[in-house]
Amino acid sequence: MASFEKLHSYAHEFNLRTILWNRREYPGSTKYTDAEVDDLNNGRKIFLNRLAILVGDFIKQFVEKESVPKISSDRKSGGFAILGWSMGTATAMPLFSDPTLFSEDSYDLLEMYVKDLVLSDAPHLSFGIDLPTGAKVYNPWADPDFKTPEELYQNFTFWVSSYYDHPDFHATSLLTLDFRKRTDHATINSWTKEQFRKFYSEAAATRSELRMYVPPMQSTLKDMTHRVLYDKNITQTLFPKVPVTYVGATRTNWECAWGYLETKRRYEEELAKGNKVRNTRFFLIEGGNHFAHWDRPKEFLEQIVSGIRA
Repeated sequence: MASFEKLHSYAHEFNLRTILWNRREYPGSTKYTDAEVDDLNNGRKIFLNRLAILVGDFIKQFVEKESVPKISSDRKSGGFAILGWSMGTATAMPLFSDPTLFSEDSYDLLEMYVKDLVLSDAPHLSFGIDLPTGAKVYNPWADPDFKTPEELYQNFTFWVSSYYDHPDFHATSLLTLDFRKRTDHATINSWTKEQFRKFYSEAAATRSELRMYVPPMQSTLKDMTHRVLYDKNITQTLFPKVPVTYVGATRTNWECAWGYLETKRRYEEELAKGNKVRNTRFFLIEGGNHFAHWDRPKEFLEQIVSGIRA
């Protein structure tokens, strides 16, 4: 989350308090134990359950130690907006997936403070969204031009931070997206070596991140996403007043573009069927890429505020 540090400079203007929290395994945070990594590798739900408890316990402790106003009666101020960026959405979402993870007292406390869930430019893989059968797409982690793990990792950093030109971003076809491996315009090109070391962690990505992208964890993430966004038995009983603000970007990489488009399509499909789903508002940063929070921090916050204060 170090690349989010620019948000602090604009938070006061929007009457926000920004708190940055790195995920487990990443610099400054606790590494996963070998047993926890084994749960991840085997796609066990307990791995996501622990993330939910971690987020919930953090909020409870923060409330106890800091001056945090409760959610206002009109739900336009106070409380917490929990934001997950990229694959970090898989850490932000589990809190809303299972009512058995907290005691009644803990849930009652959290309900007074948990106001919003914000999903920021998430790849389709963070939701366990399948690709169309036979789809041929670019995978930066399987590019034959790069022979070593180090080369593949470097390739990923350029791919994920590039600006892409999707011929028709708003179309619902995967084939309309830009599958280039990188472009000349990439956020990473503006970083110093010190910033690169601060913002990226090859060790964390290798040990914990990549296993989220493949089976069996993909099916576990798909089930979790259904419970959080579409399961009426969950959405209407577990934090039922908490809406989702989904912020995408029109020049992001294809994985995150597809995540936005497919989630929006599925949401509208569920509404058309008359199903009770978690209220979700969709916003786009026109011309933004996966690092809009770094390249365009004020506009990034403006989009979030448009959602959480609607």
